[in-house]
Amino acid sequence: MTALSSSGHIQQMISTLGSPDHDAREAAAIALLETGSAAVEALIGALSHDNWQVRYYAAWALGQIGDKRAVEPLIAALHDANTTVQDWAASALAEIGDPRAVEPLIEALKHAQAEVRHNAAAALGYMKDKRAVAALIRALSDPKSLVRSNAALSLGQIGDPRAAEALLPLLNDPDDWTRGKAAKALGLLKVQPAVEGLLNLLKGDGHWSRYNAAWALGELGDPRALEPLIAAAETADLFLSRRATEALTRLGH
Repeated sequence: MTALSSSGHIQQMISTLGSPDHDAREAAAIALLETGSAAVEALIGALSHDNWQVRYYAAWALGQIGDKRAVEPLIAALHDANTTVQDWAASALAEIGDPRAVEPLIEALKHAQAEVRHNAAAALGYMKDKRAVAALIRALSDPKSLVRSNAALSLGQIGDPRAAEALLPLLNDPDDWTRGKAAKALGLLKVQPAVEGLLNLLKGDGHWSRYNAAWALGELGDPRALEPLIAAAETADLFLSRRATEALTRLGH
């Protein structure tokens, strides 16, 4: 057994995860990640540590290592007393991608803390499990924009056509980021009735919604988008111009 993967060294690194020194914590987390599967059992144990920072880094490392032994402990960490630990437990479960996590993440969409809800919404998109569709559609009405936007993108990533009708109203959401994610999702789902709404976004003044509307119009391939995309390609906004040019290429121009 190498020094890096020895039990004593692993426990030393886990203790360092609670250090007041940020750089030391980061170095310890990376060392544990590099140790890989040999550190998994100790990291699972660290999810019960008194220090929330230790639990937080343990959740992160377990997600990066991707060992399925961590799934049930990370599901339990979705109920941690600290919401940051809950957030990273959701992200770690998404990285591992085990179907056992789907129902607990759906339940996390009901959490009182918006940070937990929006990470759960994002995690469900990574997992692409259609069991989450109904809950994500409900989350499109969440009072917090980050939850709505993550739920919208996740529905596009899952690719279930049941989401199309529910996504269309989000093209008029008051939050620009949410409008953009809804546009991206509608493009992923190839929702042809979204064309008019996407054209309106392309002509609007929201940065994220314009960029994603241009991308989505390229995916939908409707000839009505040709002239508006040409105009967008000639704009001084270089990012929008690039997106519009890419969309025109997909339209055959």
